[in-house]
Amino acid sequence: MNKHNEQKRFNGTMAAVDDAILAATPAEIAEELRALGIEPSAAATAMRARIGAAVRARGKKLMKSAAEQARLDQGLKVISGHAQPAGDLRTKLARLLSRPGVPTTLAARDGRSISDADVESLIQDLAELGIIENEEP
Repeated sequence: MNKHNEQKRFNGTMAAVDDAILAATPAEIAEELRALGIEPSAAATAMRARIGAAVRARGKKLMKSAAEQARLDQGLKVISGHAQPAGDLRTKLARLLSRPGVPTTLAARDGRSISDADVESLIQDLAELGIIENEEP
């Protein structure tokens, strides 16, 4: 028998075992475990503990990854799918507003500075009007 046929036969056997386990009733599973000298309730408790530990480990790994990503993203704003530092947005807005033919009238701010959200909104508004900056250096 060649290696391909052996693998195919093995996969078929494993699929049959999986089907048999999934089709078995809890009473049948308990009977099989007792026949092997395993106490069903102890086996279930041990399995729950293993699964719980795996879930907690995965959760910790995801949280660590998320915290790292948040640290990397700190101070970045996303405009048109590109992340940019908030200070760069103000510079970009100034460049856009200083271009010839771009209307520069903005509402009076009564001495208040413009927020990062306002800067981002103005850049998006200008983009909707077709006033964009070439992203190439």
